[in-house]
Amino acid sequence: MLPILLRALVLGVLGEEYSYVVRGATLQCSQGTYPGVLNAMYSHGIYIKDKPVLNVADAIPGAHISKEYAFGLCERKYGLPCKPEIAFGTKWTHGKENVLIEGEHALLSKSTLICSCPGGGGIISILDDGQNS
Repeated sequence: MLPILLRALVLGVLGEEYSYVVRGATLQCSQGTYPGVLNAMYSHGIYIKDKPVLNVADAIPGAHISKEYAFGLCERKYGLPCKPEIAFGTKWTHGKENVLIEGEHALLSKSTLICSCPGGGGIISILDDGQNS
């Protein structure tokens, strides 16, 4: 049974078109000038292709997302360095509801995160799940 579940994880959410996101995934903010990288301070103990799978709570600037120049320059801040402002407790949307990783929904490639910088922040999306990079 375990090999079947592992294969389903690697192939992407049991037939859905979205995949699980791992450390090293590429991100993009709708207000940024460059892509960023999603990191993890530590592993949650679940791996795909030897890379830790992330959950929806992995959304903290300075821990999971770079704190400065995360997405190059911010168009909302008139070309100043991008410093994502994610409200405390904010999580990625659209996680895999029936797959929990340390009590949180698994992060999927369709997930998004809202930046709350003044003037109306951007929407952070996942460009690449990181599984093949």
